[in-house]
Amino acid sequence: MILTVDGLRQGQLVISTAGRDQGRHYLIWNTLGERFLEVVDGEKHPLDRPKKKNVKHVRVTMSVATEVEQALLESKPIKDAQIVAAIQRRKNELEEGDRFHG
Repeated sequence: MILTVDGLRQGQLVISTAGRDQGRHYLIWNTLGERFLEVVDGEKHPLDRPKKKNVKHVRVTMSVATEVEQALLESKPIKDAQIVAAIQRRKNELEEGDRFHG
């Protein structure tokens, strides 16, 4: 289990493991201190209203929306529709990986 935000990247896909949003997929938008993340999904939690999550309450995947990460690094504008599309692509990649690896 990951206990701190060290090593996590903006645009990295996480899955909520606790709370009313359990099972929901998000992208990391920002880190808040050592234990909290701001996550977005482009729908219920758009860019202007990110959700604060304890890092203990998410499952971190190795999948990163590099297009989102790059846009953030370059200070380019990002739209909620881009977040939704990026999450959907990463979810599809995870499902394909699960299908091939058991």
